[in-house]
Amino acid sequence: MTDMDFRGAINRIMPDVQGGSNEPFIVYRDGHGGWHGDHTQNQYGEQYDWVNGAKEKDPFAVEFKGEDFANGSFPYVYDTVLCNRLRVEYFAAKFSDEDDVRLPAFLSFFAENTGSFSHTVMDYLTTLERPLAVLAEMCPFNMNTEHEGWSYDEGLAQDAISRIENAVSDRLHIHVEMLISEMQAPGEYKELNRISINDSDIILSENPDAENRYMVVENRYTSYYNNSGDNNIFTGHTNDYLEAISEFTKRVQYNIDCVQSRRDSRKRSAGVEHIELKSGDCLPGSGDADFTGKLIIVKANELKPEYSSAENQLVLCSHGNGARPNAIGTSVFGEELFSGDTVCYGRHQIQGIADETKLPQWATIKLALLEEMKEPGENELFRYNEPPQKGKTQAEPKPSKPSMLGKLDENKRKVERDKAEKTGKPAPNKRGSYEHSD
Repeated sequence: MTDMDFRGAINRIMPDVQGGSNEPFIVYRDGHGGWHGDHTQNQYGEQYDWVNGAKEKDPFAVEFKGEDFANGSFPYVYDTVLCNRLRVEYFAAKFSDEDDVRLPAFLSFFAENTGSFSHTVMDYLTTLERPLAVLAEMCPFNMNTEHEGWSYDEGLAQDAISRIENAVSDRLHIHVEMLISEMQAPGEYKELNRISINDSDIILSENPDAENRYMVVENRYTSYYNNSGDNNIFTGHTNDYLEAISEFTKRVQYNIDCVQSRRDSRKRSAGVEHIELKSGDCLPGSGDADFTGKLIIVKANELKPEYSSAENQLVLCSHGNGARPNAIGTSVFGEELFSGDTVCYGRHQIQGIADETKLPQWATIKLALLEEMKEPGENELFRYNEPPQKGKTQAEPKPSKPSMLGKLDENKRKVERDKAEKTGKPAPNKRGSYEHSD
C-alpha cells in the first residue's frame, strides 16, 4: 500500500541478522523517500540488475550481510545502518566541493552518542537526504577539537545533543489532530478504529462514497514535512476491507514489536524489568514535600500504558516552581534516571519521593554510580564523570564533563528552562499534555 519507513526496512532485514546470514543485502531509499531492505543477489550469486539503479538513485545506500551485525538487537542494527549512511555521506562530501571541515567531528560525535538521542531525532534523520549536513546545521557549535586523541570536542557533547533535540522539536510541527480533523470533514473518511502505540496512532477509516472505500493511516505524534514537501504520515487506500484490516493490524503489530524490542534490549543490557511503581514505593507523606534534588516517581496512570514502568517513572528533579509545595507554578523539571532525557510534568502528576529501599536493582545501581562519581564536596545528585568506554583510548586526562544524568551548565539549563516554560510541553511522546502556570 505504501513504501516502508526506515524502521520497516530494518525490520525486514532482522531475520538475516538473527540468522547470521552471509547473503548480501542493501538498505536504500527510492526516489519517493521510501525505504527498502532487499537482497542483492540471486541463488547463483549473480547481482540483480536493479541494484546499480538503486545506488544511482540513492548514493548513500549501504550494503551488509546479516552476519556483519553478530545477531545484534533491532536498535543496534538501526543505529549501525544509519551511522554507515552518514559515513558514506561524509566521504561523498569530502571528494566534492561541498566538503565541510566540521563534518568529521560531527560524524564521530553522532556515532558515539546515538544512544543519547531520542527516537524522534533518530527517525527524523532517516527522512533527510543529507542527515549529517543537517546535524551540523542544527548545532551552533563547532565540534572540532584541539585535544590530541579526541575525535570531537566531548565537553560540548551534552550541549550539542540538547540543541539538536530542540531544533528537531521545532521542526516537527504537524500533529495527528490536524489529520483527524481533515478525515472527519463532511463527506470524507470517518474513523472506524484507532489504536495508539509506540508514539503512533494507527487509524482505520471509511468513506462509502470514495473510489477506495477504506483508508489506513499511521501518524506519529511528532510528524512533520521533510525537505521534499512530503510528510511522514503512512497512508494507504483500498476498496477491500480484508486488505484494509490486514494493513491496520500489520502496522499495529509492527509498533508492538518495536516497543517489545526496546524492552528486551533494556532487559539484556541493564536488567530492566517492566515494573510499575505505585504509592507504596514512595516515602510516606512525600507527595507534599519539596522535590528539588530528589528522586521522584511519576504516577503510572499519567503515562501511556506502554510506558507505565519504572524506567519512565523515576525522575531526578532539578527545578521548577511545581517542585516546591504551595508554589504558584506547577511545572516540575528533571531528567529520567534511566535514559537521562529532560522531562517536564505538572506537580499533580508526581506520586512522591522514591523510597530508595524499594527501587528496582538497576535503579539502585544507577544511584550508587551517581554517588560514587560525585565530585568531592558536591552535595547535588546531578553531576558525575562517566567511566571510560571500553576500547576507547585517552591521550590525556579529560576534564570533568556532564553525562546524560550530569548537572547541566547554566547556559544549557537556561535554554531548556526557557524553551520548556515557553511551550509548556512535557517530555516527548510518553505522556499526555497538561497546562502549567510557571
